[in-house]
Order: sequence, then structure tokens, then C-alpha cells
Amino acid sequence: MSKNNIELQIFGQVLRLYCPLEQQEALLASAQRLEERVAILKEQSGIIQLEKVLAIVALNLNYELEQEQRKNLDNKNVLVACLQQLDTSLSQFQSTDALVVGLDTVEDLKLEANLEKSEHSNTVIVQENGK
Repeated sequence: MSKNNIELQIFGQVLRLYCPLEQQEALLASAQRLEERVAILKEQSGIIQLEKVLAIVALNLNYELEQEQRKNLDNKNVLVACLQQLDTSLSQFQSTDALVVGLDTVEDLKLEANLEKSEHSNTVIVQENGK
């Protein structure tokens, strides 16, 4: 038997399956959990027909999977909304920051202009603009 093939016994039947080596342990654990779920359902419901129990377990597993997929989609949508809000906030901050830098540059230019004017008289006068 190939290393990628696995033989497992489930519900009294031997199954030979292809499974990569790194996933074999997880597959065996999954088969064990499936057998446990079937045994619990048989005990709780009193249903003894394996096919009916398997159908109910399959339905329950599918329902749980769909619930998890919905949760994942909801979480994804929340993350996307948060990222969009963060991007918007960052863009607003960057444009505000650019305006502040721009104003500082204008103020610096005005200050330089005042210094140049005063250099002609050999006296340096530093003034605050707008006051």
C-alpha cells in the first residue's frame, strides 16, 4: 500500500482512501469524531438504522458548516468595512497633514521675506505674521 493511502475502519467497514501523509492523522481523528456523533445520536434518538442516523448526522454537519461559513462571511464584511473606514480616515489625515505642512511652508516663506526686507537695513526684525 502506498504511503499516501490509508486504511480506516468506520462503522464496521474498512475503507481504503488516498490521503497525503501530513493529513492522515487529521482524517483518523475526523473519522473518530464522526463515529462518536453517530453513537450519541443513536443513543439520544433511539434510531437504530445506521442509514437514517448517518443522514441526520450529515444534515447536522452540513448545517454547522453553513453556519460557520455565514459567520466567516459576516466577519469578512466587518473587516472590509473596518479597512475602508481606516483607509478613509488615513486619507483624510494625510490631506489634513498636507494642508498643515503647506501652511507651515507658507508661514516660513513669509518669515523669510520679512528677514530679507530687514537685511537691507542691516537690522534683523523677526515678526510673527498675522499679529
